[in-house]
Amino acid sequence: MNINVKEKKNYYKLIILLICVLIYVGLTSITAPKGLPVVGQKALALMVVAVIAWVTEVIPIGVSSVLLVMLLAALKIVTIKDAMASFMITTVVFIFAAFIIAAVFISTGLGNRISLKVSSIFGKKPDKVLLSFMLPTALISAVLADIPTAIIFSGMAYTLLKKNNCMPGKSNFGKSIMIGIPIAAAIGGFGTPAGSGLNVLAISLIKSASNIDVNFLQWTIIGLPMAIVLVMVAWFVIKIMYPAEIDHVEGLDDVKNELKNLGPMTTSEKKFAIIFSITVLLWLTQPFNKLDLAFVAIVTASVFFLPAIDLCKWDDVKGKIAFDVLFLVGASNALAMAIVSTKAAAWISNSFLGGLGGVGIIGLLFAVTAFGIFSHLLIPAGSAVLAIAIPVLSILAVKIGVSPIALTLPVAFTASCVFLMPLDPIPLTTYDYKYWKMTDMIKPGIIISLAWIVINVIFMYVAQMIGIF
Repeated sequence: MNINVKEKKNYYKLIILLICVLIYVGLTSITAPKGLPVVGQKALALMVVAVIAWVTEVIPIGVSSVLLVMLLAALKIVTIKDAMASFMITTVVFIFAAFIIAAVFISTGLGNRISLKVSSIFGKKPDKVLLSFMLPTALISAVLADIPTAIIFSGMAYTLLKKNNCMPGKSNFGKSIMIGIPIAAAIGGFGTPAGSGLNVLAISLIKSASNIDVNFLQWTIIGLPMAIVLVMVAWFVIKIMYPAEIDHVEGLDDVKNELKNLGPMTTSEKKFAIIFSITVLLWLTQPFNKLDLAFVAIVTASVFFLPAIDLCKWDDVKGKIAFDVLFLVGASNALAMAIVSTKAAAWISNSFLGGLGGVGIIGLLFAVTAFGIFSHLLIPAGSAVLAIAIPVLSILAVKIGVSPIALTLPVAFTASCVFLMPLDPIPLTTYDYKYWKMTDMIKPGIIISLAWIVINVIFMYVAQMIGIF
């Protein structure tokens, strides 16, 4: 039986591979439309193949990502030098360092201490406890990786749910809190550039496509207030849609006792807190110190290994680094830059988006934000959405005379919208607890996404009016 299942999977993968080859051959065999260079046609065809390969995982994502970068040169789309230069970008370094920082945050125990401290901050009523988990999750995930943050808070929540006899699949309170935590982590993830590797990828793509720098402070001034507003909206939607079956939450006194039993902060926790505080300060003052985000992040990660600091060992953290994610981000950037350099992005902008120039900035913001949100239904990989959209929108912005940041940042923010199609690692951090099914997250996810569009448009319009960019 197992052999048959394995054989079916192998046949499925072979069929997908064949489809990818046929799609590439088919798309490159037809006469290129007017204004699209043949090499640009090949770049777009390869991007289509890349999205299919990443969504289906016909080949492990890390392997397919490297293969696709090599194919850029093999298919004569760009030179191997240009392909590799676009692959090994500072974003990859930033995400590599972020994995290490997140691992140390957890291993020192500081993550557990913070989660214990805030889990009952708003009281014992179920809706207030839900907020006690969602708001801190969002705030912490704004400066640390969103997945570890969701893991920490969901572990705390699971213990609390067991104490209140909230059964998986039956408890509305359990459903609300296990849906709320990953949604809050995803929303908080776009609060600052440090919240997600996708944010840094977006900044890199904007720089490459339009030669404009978006610094840490610019992003945060817009992103963090918007994330706080949106997480409050998400909390309200979830608590209304899944009203708790209990009147008050038991076990919060145990949480406070557990926090007392931890005692004062350990030396390791203090070391991490001091080092990371300096890191955040350097990120926030980037417009003045001119230090690259990735440089600051990798210096921080390196400091953790110093003998005098000694917060981690390589053997302890190397298994927590998702190298497939690093390769995916690098490949997404390489493919995006190939689309730009071959004039394919300019062709898309002229052919499909040229008509948007006359709808006004508010209409453009609505269209761009809606695209960023709902494109996840077809392309679950946020990096692929960014790679496709940012180069095109950068060109469109220049054509119609607005700052490229005005059209690219909405898409960059919405790369974190992972709950319309909850197949991303962030929502899956709580899925295995079995408190919710896919449709349970999609229902509030639709309402939150629609609110996201309106909130994003308001914040971006105001930011442009007051001259933030």
